[in-house]
Amino acid sequence: MINSAAAPTKSCELYPIPTDTLKQFLPELAPYITKMCNASLREGMLPTSQRGAVVTPRLKKSGSDQADVCNYRPISNLTFMSKVVEGLVCRQLVAYLEQNGLLPELQSAYRRSHSTETAVLKMVTDFLLAADRGEVTLLSLLDLSAAFDIVDHDILINRLYHSFGVLDKAISWIKSFITGRTQRVRVGDQYSVYSEVDYAVPQGSVLGPILFLLNTADNLILLLDTVSVLIDTLMTLSCMYTQLPTTV
Repeated sequence: MINSAAAPTKSCELYPIPTDTLKQFLPELAPYITKMCNASLREGMLPTSQRGAVVTPRLKKSGSDQADVCNYRPISNLTFMSKVVEGLVCRQLVAYLEQNGLLPELQSAYRRSHSTETAVLKMVTDFLLAADRGEVTLLSLLDLSAAFDIVDHDILINRLYHSFGVLDKAISWIKSFITGRTQRVRVGDQYSVYSEVDYAVPQGSVLGPILFLLNTADNLILLLDTVSVLIDTLMTLSCMYTQLPTTV
């Protein structure tokens, strides 16, 4: 998980020591880091001290109105140990999902060998096949505002348990990872007070996007098998003209 040659040298105030120092002394520190990771996984819990974040607002586009909060994107910095342990959990969770064919087939986001290109390719292929069959194709583009921030923790845990069979220590660890979190905002040298995070998956995390993907996976079951999805952005429907609904 920590590669002194490949890992970028990035540090934040939540890191106990600078990243370049960690790389330099990695052989000496690795046994202790390993023990802390194993203890967290064995107990099925991420310590409360590792559930904090510092959020820095950044302009989405240079030259945007700095007085409009909608023009900012929140950049979250998480603690070092949190990122290391969640990386291990993410690897094991994705491996379990892939081995058991549980990842949504029509979802192209945050999956190995999938991208916007695969989503567009599937969509265009469906368009052409529908045209060959003499069918009409409808395209609906959806965009959830701050999609990661609207995840309900109870619903997510329920779906992980019932839909994906995540049990015991695994689901206990994930629950501790997403609940009981706090964050504060930094603007320059000024900080807000810490506030509790009652919804959302952690921004800036490795595991967060996978959890969001699983949280929305059941929604695809409610749609037709011709639907293509890139998280929250598009879906397609092909049908004969006489089958088109008269109302939307």
